[in-house]
Amino acid sequence: MLTIPEEFLLLTVADDDGGFVEMSPEAVAAGFIGAAIMELALRNRIDSDLDQIWVHDRAPVGEACVDVVLERLSSPDFDLDAERLIEQLLTEGERVRANALERVCERGILHETEGRFLWFRRARRYPVTDGREIREVKLRLLDVLLQNGIPDPRDICLMSLADSCGLFHQIIPEESFAAVEARFAALARMELIGLNVSRYIQIFRATLPHRFMTWC
Repeated sequence: MLTIPEEFLLLTVADDDGGFVEMSPEAVAAGFIGAAIMELALRNRIDSDLDQIWVHDRAPVGEACVDVVLERLSSPDFDLDAERLIEQLLTEGERVRANALERVCERGILHETEGRFLWFRRARRYPVTDGREIREVKLRLLDVLLQNGIPDPRDICLMSLADSCGLFHQIIPEESFAAVEARFAALARMELIGLNVSRYIQIFRATLPHRFMTWC
């Protein structure tokens, strides 16, 4: 099973040639930090209310893209005020993404190549090796959003991240946006999430600085 940071990474893949959706570095960092936090919540490593979070279990998950955030949260000098959660962790966002990227390459979903960008600059590319996982993630979310499928907590987390970070255009046909917005709003009000994940979604949305969203 892929972690939420790994599935979020797959939603940012723009094409089979190894390109990614263009985002500001801050937006990328915030999205991957949010994904790691939600994975930790689902793994019962952290708990929260809307004002504060706390570490419930310091045992590593065994996935570097998640454990790097758990380590920071467990640090004695970390401010557990929910309002500062994302801001304090932003510097770890690129590490979360890099670790998730390494794992999806190890799993054979993407592979790393080096090519020429603008004919003179070397650039790393990550072409799709096997697109099944990317299709599976998108089809799973489409089923929930357009076919009244019943989501599990991971689906809700991933949809919230995709919505907050402007990635629905990677999943949903443009003509279906209006229906998707109504469906997602209904899902967000339902008691489907559990494990306090709904609180992390609220924390993520409330603490994500508005300047990160200007690219959406």
